[in-house]
Amino acid sequence: MSSDAQTATSVPEQTMANPPRFFEPGEAFDTIQEITGRKWHLRIVYHLLEAGPMGFSALKRVLDGVSSKMLSESLSALEAQRIVAREIVSDQPVRVEYSLTDRGSALEPAIAALLQWDAEFDRVEDD
Repeated sequence: MSSDAQTATSVPEQTMANPPRFFEPGEAFDTIQEITGRKWHLRIVYHLLEAGPMGFSALKRVLDGVSSKMLSESLSALEAQRIVAREIVSDQPVRVEYSLTDRGSALEPAIAALLQWDAEFDRVEDD
């Protein structure tokens, strides 16, 4: 047997492993959890996607059960995450409007996918 033939047969055949479906999340899950894991955050983003910019009182009306303190904290957290932008639209009386940033608007496909997943999961559970 030649040395080339010996080398070819002595090296075990390597199989190509399946490439990972996702990139290594690292700290991404922490950021995602901070934004989406809070009770009111996705609801706020959803309503801003549906209705566009809204004032504090309008958001409070559509978010059944949220306290003013919790809504204020949630909006501040979303603003710190660059999901929501806060704009003063009137000085007298002071009127503030909240809207989604480009980063916040980019959550639309993820929210749509989650809602679709829930609708499909509920159908499976009902069967």
